[in-house]
Amino acid sequence: MYTVFHGIDGRMIMSKRFLTGIISTVLIFSVLFAFTGCNMLSDAMNSERFGAKKLAKQDAEQVFEYLKNKDIDSLCGMFSEDSKKYHVLEIEWEIFFDRIDGNIVSYKSISFPGEGMSFDNDGEISDSHLSVNFNGVKTDTGAVYDELGYYQTRIDIANPELEGINVFTVKIPETGRFIEVGGFSSEYDV
Repeated sequence: MYTVFHGIDGRMIMSKRFLTGIISTVLIFSVLFAFTGCNMLSDAMNSERFGAKKLAKQDAEQVFEYLKNKDIDSLCGMFSEDSKKYHVLEIEWEIFFDRIDGNIVSYKSISFPGEGMSFDNDGEISDSHLSVNFNGVKTDTGAVYDELGYYQTRIDIANPELEGINVFTVKIPETGRFIEVGGFSSEYDV
């Protein structure tokens, strides 16, 4: 039971018990909001709209494991249907690994040199894409590749056959030439 007293001048004076009750109620609601609100914020930050790079980084770390293990089947599985249809990915990956000096063992960092996202009239994502680059890739022979990465369509409502890795490239330091695995079909080339 909370008590409110009126002072001599007519102002309300609250008891300590009443103030403690208000503070306790505010704290309880704050804790509840912290647990539910943070989850909502966390979910939003892990969504494609706000966390595309975070999600893409997780994918990139998996791609790098496949590269280290020369797991061609798993790498091919990450490509878009368009790339699978118009490229012989298994052979292109064999050529890729033949041209790399040694076995890939590590990278210094992951960067995202390009990204884009489009929305429809309802505010839903209609297109999400980005480029992923592994910086400072080292092999067991000491070779270093700075331009090794891929372009990925994460969402494409109009052309779902483009979703996945579209093209993977590496620049060979000795020649300055690029090796590509996959690519867009002529229908999507710009």
